[in-house]
Amino acid sequence: MRIMIIHSSRRADFPVLDLIKTAKSMGIEVKPVVLRGINILVDDDPKVTYRGENLLKYSGGIVRSFGFNINLYQHFRRIAVLKTLEDLGVVLMNPIDPLLISRNKLMTLIMLKRAGIAVPRTFTSEFLKEEYQAVVNFGISVIKPLVGSRGYGITLIKDPDVGFNVLKTLALYGQYPLVQEYIKNRGYDIRAFVVNGRVIAAMKRIAVSGWKTNIAQGARGEPISLSEEVERIAVKATETIGLWYAGVDIIESDGKFYVLEVNGSPDWKELKSVTKTDPAREILNCLIDKVKR
Repeated sequence: MRIMIIHSSRRADFPVLDLIKTAKSMGIEVKPVVLRGINILVDDDPKVTYRGENLLKYSGGIVRSFGFNINLYQHFRRIAVLKTLEDLGVVLMNPIDPLLISRNKLMTLIMLKRAGIAVPRTFTSEFLKEEYQAVVNFGISVIKPLVGSRGYGITLIKDPDVGFNVLKTLALYGQYPLVQEYIKNRGYDIRAFVVNGRVIAAMKRIAVSGWKTNIAQGARGEPISLSEEVERIAVKATETIGLWYAGVDIIESDGKFYVLEVNGSPDWKELKSVTKTDPAREILNCLIDKVKR
């Protein structure tokens, strides 16, 4: 079997390198592909190539990222590239439509809430006055980018006037974030790693300095055994978005569990280290299963 690991940076991160190494150990022919380098010829005989190589000879691919700081033109081109690969028979994981939803934090929250999954109260508007009023109403709130990862740009707001200044500055650049109620917690959240309909591993993400529990923000991981309820929530959240694998972030407050995010291309370096599991192998086995179907 031939598969691609599709990513957006010339310098591969840990998950990409781990997937490549694991695939080779499983006897899978694997090729890293930088998304910006994929070309399409729209013709009677369409061609999708990377450095002159026909990508349609690959059975599947794992899409790790669309790109962090790209413009609207790049965004739409890359979506078209990946959708074309899918349409021409290459099985991509995660599938592109659910992966796009997972990158849209607002759409994710809306879908989770409709599915009966508890999420923090969230408000968004393109009017500064209304967003400011939400900050006032929530008391302590969190201002969160609509698209983002690793906790970058998320701001805890205790003073509404500070919130106003943050919102005003973002509005000057045409950015209208989510205003979310702050969920009091025990200083940690739970990262449940779901693959192919089951939780393969989970860890507490414990804030070390400050309030953020993202590993990229200095938090540390600690293995945790989940209750059936939390496992059920994690799996349901993943399936609600339509993802085949995901990192689901869950927080507990007053005995109630809230889903904060469903990440369609999660990192697993810390998870692998503290739980002694092999997420890359689980993901690859899932892709192989989907290809064989």
